[in-house]
Amino acid sequence: MLMSILPSVQVSGEGRGFIQKTIDDFENSQIELARARSNVPFVPLAFFGASFYDQAKIHGVRGTSLEYEVTTVYQGAGIPFLIGERDVLLVGEYLNRADFDVTDFSINSFHVTSVGLPVGWLRQVNPEWQAAAFIMPMAHFSSLDNAELSWQYMGGVFGRYVQNEHLWWAVGFFADLAQSGNMYLPYVGASWSIDEQWMLSLIMPWPGIYYSPTTDWMIRLGAVPSGASWSVNSEKGEVALNLNAWDFGLGVERRVISNFWASLDAGIGGMRGFSLSGSKVEHVEFDVDSSLYVGLGLKFRPSLD
Repeated sequence: MLMSILPSVQVSGEGRGFIQKTIDDFENSQIELARARSNVPFVPLAFFGASFYDQAKIHGVRGTSLEYEVTTVYQGAGIPFLIGERDVLLVGEYLNRADFDVTDFSINSFHVTSVGLPVGWLRQVNPEWQAAAFIMPMAHFSSLDNAELSWQYMGGVFGRYVQNEHLWWAVGFFADLAQSGNMYLPYVGASWSIDEQWMLSLIMPWPGIYYSPTTDWMIRLGAVPSGASWSVNSEKGEVALNLNAWDFGLGVERRVISNFWASLDAGIGGMRGFSLSGSKVEHVEFDVDSSLYVGLGLKFRPSLD
């Protein structure tokens, strides 16, 4: 199966030889990435975007309150390396800048810069089963007083079972380790290619329904992890991204050239949380009013032929 990991560009000499060798290696391998014919594009291997979350008012359990807006700018990419005929190593990077415009509380506005280094592995066990694992250490640095590096580690192990060319299942285990607390979750998901235009995905943390009338357009309705949910220790300057909050909305993507797609997303970012601790306040978990969000992005989605 051919996996085109680079756009169709004119490359000469050693560069062209490397690209062609990579394509040939995947074509001759036993890796099964897709079976059903579908207009829905492959997951992005590189992306750049920005999101804005409108002002939300959140209420603490002891009468405390906080209003804040969040603007995020993010970028990420991954490069797959074929090892033998059955194994793929994916090495990537992730950058994120979140600006919090805070009002009516005991902390000032601040920003958080995050760097992640994901590493993943996939093995084609047999024609029906794949095994996969990943780990992503993340470092967060904020502009809070006394801020130091805050570390967060995400990882998991998974299995993928292909029931038929239209339906596959995933099972596994996920862990998120952070200074604000740890989270451990069992994992079950499924993906159903209904026909060439429609696909229902229950793969967490991006459940949704996809509609691609042509190979150049895609519409998605569903949920994604919120980029506006954080744990903050204002005394130590420690921060961590929370993965237990969600945005629900509609996204539209259009192929602009070759394997590059432009995206526009909008929806409700009300399913998010915020926890705060430090010298000025006790640890507080907040309930958040709903607010709107909008996002723009550019993605590189490889082709599967």
